[in-house]
This record gives sequence, C-alpha cells and structure tokens, in this order.
Amino acid sequence: MENKKTNPKKKQGKSLTKKITGWIHLWLGLVSGIIVLTVTLSGTVFVFCDEIIDLCGGSAKYVQAPAHTEKMTPEELLARFHQQVPDRKAFYFDTYKEADRSFRVASATKPPKDKTVEKAEKSKKKGRGPRGVFAYHYLDPYTGKVIGSTKSYEFFYIVAHIHAQLLAGKFGKTVVGVASIIFFIQLIGGLILWWPKKWNKTTRTTAFKIKSGTKWRRKNYDFHNVFGFYSLLPAVFITITGLIMAYKVLTDLTQQAFGGAVDAHTIAEKYEPKFDPEKKALTYTDFLDRKFKEFPDAKQFRMSIPRNDSATVYHVVAAQFIGLKSLINGKRMETNKYTGKEIDYPEKVQMHEVIEHMNFDLHVGYWGGMFGKIFTFIIGIICTSLPVTGFLIWWGRRNKSPKKKNEIKNIHQHRKESHHEQLV
Repeated sequence: MENKKTNPKKKQGKSLTKKITGWIHLWLGLVSGIIVLTVTLSGTVFVFCDEIIDLCGGSAKYVQAPAHTEKMTPEELLARFHQQVPDRKAFYFDTYKEADRSFRVASATKPPKDKTVEKAEKSKKKGRGPRGVFAYHYLDPYTGKVIGSTKSYEFFYIVAHIHAQLLAGKFGKTVVGVASIIFFIQLIGGLILWWPKKWNKTTRTTAFKIKSGTKWRRKNYDFHNVFGFYSLLPAVFITITGLIMAYKVLTDLTQQAFGGAVDAHTIAEKYEPKFDPEKKALTYTDFLDRKFKEFPDAKQFRMSIPRNDSATVYHVVAAQFIGLKSLINGKRMETNKYTGKEIDYPEKVQMHEVIEHMNFDLHVGYWGGMFGKIFTFIIGIICTSLPVTGFLIWWGRRNKSPKKKNEIKNIHQHRKESHHEQLV
C-alpha cells in the first residue's frame, strides 16, 4: 500500500496569466459596467425599431380606398399636412403602391424663429433643442386628412443617441467608444478565464452546460460563463462594427481596405448639379412615377424634402419595404432634381456608401432579415446581462460567509481537473 504522502499529485491553483486576466476582467468590468449595460440595452431595443414603429402606427397605416378615386399628389398631401399641423416641418415622406395604404410624413417641431433666444430657452420651449421633436403622421391619401400620429420616431432617435453617445455629444461619444474597447477586452479576457486547464468529461460539462438543481449563485455563475462563451464571436463582431462607426480612423481604414473613398462627400460635390434659378425642378410626383416604373417590384417610395430651393440633390428610396434605417429589396439613390436621373458618382464614392450601409446592417442585425434581427436581439440580451451577472459574482464573493466560501470554492473546482487519484 502506498501512502498518498509518498506520491502526491500537487494541487495546482490558477496560473499567473489567469490571475492577471481575472484582476483586469474584474476591475474593467466594475469601471465600465453601467456604461456597457446602457449601450448594449439601447442597441438591443433598437433592433426591432421598424416593427415597433409599425405597431405604434396601428390602424392609421391603412385607409378605406374609395372606388374610382385617384390618390392626391405628394405636393397636395404635404400642403394639407402643413395646414393641419402648422407647428411642424416635414423632412421626408413615404408613399405606397397599395391603394389602401396611408401617406406617411416624417416631421419635426419647428425651432423658434427668434435666433437671439438663448439655447436653454429654445430647449425649454421645444423639448430637446432647436432640432425639434420627431414624429410620424399618417394621412388619408384620398382626402389629405391626418388620421393618426406617433412619436415612436422620437423614441428611437433618443435610443439611437443613447447607444452612440449617451445623449452627451462628443464627450458621450468618447465615453461610449472607450467602454466599447473595454468590452472587447472583456470578451477576450472572459474567454481566457473560461478556458479549462484540461479537457475532460467534467470540464466539458461545466464549460458548455448550465448545471441543473443548483442554487442561484451557481446558476448566475453558469449563466455568465456559458452564455458568455456562446455569444463570444457574434459579440466581438458587433463590437468591432460599432467601433468602426465610432472612430474615424477605423472608418477610414475600413473604407480603404474595401475600396471606398475616405473623402467621399468632398468628391461627390464635384459631380452634383449646380443650382440654377432659371431651371425648373421636377415635382415629387414626377420622381414617384419615374421610380415606380424603374423599380416595378417596389411597394414603397421615400423622398427627402429639401431644406431650401438651392438644394440640387434629392435623396430617394424605392423598395419593397423601407424602415427607419433598413431596406428590403430596393435601392437608395441621390438624384438630380432637374432631370430625375441618379447622379453618376465615381465607383469609389458609390463603394463608400455600400460599405457604410453594410457595416451598419451588420451591427444592427439587418443582414439576415427577421432571422438576423432575432439573432442579434438574443446576442444583445446576453451582452446586456453580462455586466449584471458579473457584478453579482463579484458581490457574492465579497459578501460570502465561511459556508458560502466553500460553496464557491467547489464551483471553481469543477473547472479544474478531477480530484487527485489516491493509491491504496
């Protein structure tokens, strides 16, 4: 019989790498936790903005189409809109090919006319500054009557700006950018901490499954580690696409890598028509008819309303569906207001727009239709939970009783080798 003292297998603790990683993981998480939670939660909510906006539109999205009656022109409908809602200014409209769909106007409350009024006074009068408050109004396309409205546009505008800059301008954008970098480091550090020292049946079970029949502390620990692992790759991908939008240097590197022009807007101006007061611009109706003929499968048409007469480029979209930022089976176009033709920008400028929209779609989940949205939403929920479950792990260890210490110790033991063999 061999005594275990004569041939012991020495218990090994955490490696130096894991100790350092664990310390960094803990304190970066505590420092950035609230910011990361706010950013991930707001981003997760934004994923289904189109569906929520449509839901808020309710029955106003549809009308009873009278027989043998033509729809009013966009010019007539916009005039009726401003008559009924004089305190708002329209900046784009949506119209539909279906006879029973209403005409939708995106608008903002008008800023104060007195430019000498202090910024604080403007903000007080108009809610959120001279930009005004966004809203959608639905009009009966046969009568021009406003039949409904929703401020869901304003809600998602706020959500988007919480996500991008915490409603704190450049300073907030910097804070979000730093928090995003920290979150990226946290994801990599989490993988290092998750990785078992040796792979066996016990460590595989602990690494990939949530153990049933355990108390909430163990459940919380498993949620943080297991769900954190399963969401790692898409979370890293979403974080990188977000950083590309947040930092100009990354935006420029991405554009250069995929053949886009870094100074696309400066180049584009050279190809845009010059303002000529002698020339007559095409009507909105002209654009509508042309684009529905050009894209026969399109069901929806969106057109920006220029701020002033000197604008020579109209932004138009024709597609099967056009959301707040999404697009299904269609095309965005910058068009000449005098001819109605799409402006022939250089290939690098066109590629710039493609890359920009593609990066946004990848970040928000618009890359795969409803599946992409659901997938991104689930990843967003998991990412939102990580700061919470991580904090609860830290808080539990910080305030555990001697009995709980042994419980937590046993939890970690599942992530090490099986107990040492004893030769008898």
